[in-house]
Amino acid sequence: MSNQQWQLVKEHFSEERQYIDGFYYRLRTLAEDEYELAVIHGGVCGENIYHPRMKVKETKGMLVPLSMYDNYSFPVVNLSYEDAPERLTDELQSLLQQFLQAKELI
Repeated sequence: MSNQQWQLVKEHFSEERQYIDGFYYRLRTLAEDEYELAVIHGGVCGENIYHPRMKVKETKGMLVPLSMYDNYSFPVVNLSYEDAPERLTDELQSLLQQFLQAKELI
């Protein structure tokens, strides 16, 4: 993952959900070097539907995906990095792009 992309996301997103073009975007700090990136759809009963939610770890400014959960997809996707490292790396790159496009930063 690009350090520049990650720094842009950290600068422009916060712990609070931000509503942009029909979706909620959230960057949440889980631990000192662990974060959760999520694109959230509102369900018909007010529940959160993640498309996706990824947990990542920052190591020297770079991101390493830890896990992904997507309950918008069918079947529901629940993967760890050990299960599918290439897929999680690709999904994280796509998610960073989606965050940056939402704020028109790229």
